[in-house]
Amino acid sequence: MRLSAQIIQSAEQRTNPLGEREIILRSLAIPSIEHLAVSRDQFDTMDLSNNHLQRIDNFPKMERLATLYLGGNEIQFVDARNLKKNVPNLATVILTGNGVKGWNVIADLGEGCPKLEYLSLVGNPVTRRQHYRLYTIHKIPTLKVLDFQKVKQSERDRAQRLASSAAGAAMEADCRLEARSAAASADDGAVTSKTYNGDDDTNTFEPGEGKNAEESFATQFTLEEKAKIREMVANAASAEEIDRIENLVKKGIFPGKSDNSDSIPPPPPPPPSEDQGNDPKRQKTDD
Repeated sequence: MRLSAQIIQSAEQRTNPLGEREIILRSLAIPSIEHLAVSRDQFDTMDLSNNHLQRIDNFPKMERLATLYLGGNEIQFVDARNLKKNVPNLATVILTGNGVKGWNVIADLGEGCPKLEYLSLVGNPVTRRQHYRLYTIHKIPTLKVLDFQKVKQSERDRAQRLASSAAGAAMEADCRLEARSAAASADDGAVTSKTYNGDDDTNTFEPGEGKNAEESFATQFTLEEKAKIREMVANAASAEEIDRIENLVKKGIFPGKSDNSDSIPPPPPPPPSEDQGNDPKRQKTDD
């Protein structure tokens, strides 16, 4: 279910036991964050637990927001620039039971949340990596509680020593590699800056057709074809031309420069007739 303006406006709103204004958007099968501007930055806490979110991004200006509950999603990516610019006062982020694997996500949390004090990554694959706790404490120096355990001064000292060691340097190198890999994956998943909203009700089956143009683009084309498609979109002369390209991509067809690029291919040539088979000249040639 998309997070529409209507859903946000009709969602439960309350004053929680901490005296904070909270909006409840949990267990709605929400796939992505959108339309939050309609909340008009009226909430201290937002509960987006138990949805299908894969990314923390696309936040509008929400300077009041201090607490995010994101447990039970599928989050693997954090847009540090978006958080730092639009949600600068985040102090608590609960990511229990998500899909965080890489050091780059922890680094992005540290960069995007300069006031972060409470963080939970319990149940994420990254917590099984060696030196996870010390690395997180080093990358997010403002933390007071990590995974519901208070951060001690002795841990801060050990985290600093780790960062200065060869092992710390190797972890930073891994972080950079993982960040580049995540950026490449995100780039492969985007055909254009236009949002694919699934408003087209057409449900005609086509070989290779995905649920939308974004899915087909990610799975049906080579890297070279993807680069050419991006160039076609960038050079399109009209919105209609962009729509035509997207429709072809959705069907798994590489869009050509002309409108007949999606035409039906010509039929194969007919088999030779019996007269041709009895032609003595043809038999002589065959001999």
